[in-house]
Amino acid sequence: MRTVRFGWVCLLGLVVTAGCQPTQERMVSQLGPAKPIVTASIANLGWSRAGTEIQSASFTAIVTTYDEAGKSFTDRQTMVVDLAKVTITATGGTPQGTWTAQVDDHGQFDVQADKAVDAAAVRKRMAPALRALLRRVRGPYNILGDERPRTVESVRVAGQDAVRVSLGTGTPEAVAYYFDASTAILKYVTTGADRPAAKGTITEYQYQSMPNGVLFPSRIKVAHLGQFVLIGEKPILEVEISEVTF
Repeated sequence: MRTVRFGWVCLLGLVVTAGCQPTQERMVSQLGPAKPIVTASIANLGWSRAGTEIQSASFTAIVTTYDEAGKSFTDRQTMVVDLAKVTITATGGTPQGTWTAQVDDHGQFDVQADKAVDAAAVRKRMAPALRALLRRVRGPYNILGDERPRTVESVRVAGQDAVRVSLGTGTPEAVAYYFDASTAILKYVTTGADRPAAKGTITEYQYQSMPNGVLFPSRIKVAHLGQFVLIGEKPILEVEISEVTF
């Protein structure tokens, strides 16, 4: 069996190798009833087949952000997700020059920009986008970190069977994860709230199959929760991902 390292999490099934935190006991107790679906989701992503140690993922991102009035802004960026340090770095350009922004897992945002670039505007647009994207790209691995599963139940979302894993109080952001009931692949994540007409968001995933058999997000869409259904139609952020390398 292979040992897969993703950020600070080392997996050998659920056996944690020496020197890696959290310990096996802590991981198992943290997952509780969510252990089967979460570990199946991680396994079915196939990231262990990308190599014995995944340190980072680099990709091209077409990023569309929406303001409160629904006005969109789209540009092309290059991004690097550092899985060991738990950071995401984006580089983009404007007619005035280029900029580079980075967010870490604590939400700390930093931007470096050419003198003529409006760094404040980059910060306003990209700080919330990168904070959300860092956690969403890591998907089920967040549950092996600082998010605490509470309950597991079978539900239907958008007419499809899903497994809902709710999170306990004290989690940093997410309220519930929704996994495909057949494949265990993560399909949705809710934040802020987890019911229609509430003040919260839902993230939808689409995936691409890499030549080595790995599944990686091809599209991540964050929208406000719907008025009558969970999946809303008012977008906040859309990211199209391509040219992924590990």
